[in-house]
Amino acid sequence: MTRNKLREAAMVLFGEKGYDGTALSEIAKAVGVKTPAIYAFYKNKEDLFLTAFKEAMHDYNSFIQQLSEEGETSGVREKLHGVLRRQYKYYISSRESNIFVLRTLLFPPTFLKQGIEEAFFESDQLLSKTIEDFMLHGMEEGSIPDQPIKPLVDAFLNLMDGLSMQFFYYNSNEVFERKLESTFDLFWRGTQSVAST
Repeated sequence: MTRNKLREAAMVLFGEKGYDGTALSEIAKAVGVKTPAIYAFYKNKEDLFLTAFKEAMHDYNSFIQQLSEEGETSGVREKLHGVLRRQYKYYISSRESNIFVLRTLLFPPTFLKQGIEEAFFESDQLLSKTIEDFMLHGMEEGSIPDQPIKPLVDAFLNLMDGLSMQFFYYNSNEVFERKLESTFDLFWRGTQSVAST
């Protein structure tokens, strides 16, 4: 339980202040323990930072993956739309985690960059596979015309990334939801207009 509280406090503080701006003593204080208590769970500050980042990426992916289990009977359009809605729901419920991840990806501590890139790549591969499976199923059922899969997956992931940035730009849920719906509608129409190859 203390380990999880330390990780959660670390995500908030690292997200607010970055790696260099956050002291272990601040994290310990936020949890109500002495700084040496951190070493019972983490080797050092770097270990805490990377662990928090990896677990934040894992939590996000697990949340998105649940859609696959819940939407077994849905068509591909509903599944892809569901991914965007689910991502939105995750951002609302886990705002601090997402700020931490976004800051880490945009401004990674140089000496931790390799570990961050490896964790991101692993997460990205899992998400890409989920989206690819949805789209291949759509081609099999005929709701997406037969076409190269990689550009479709890339475009959808870029759409997700763009919406993730938009979420933090606007305080209005109404504005964000309008952007989500109009962007997805244009994406879906694009999948339908590609000639078979």
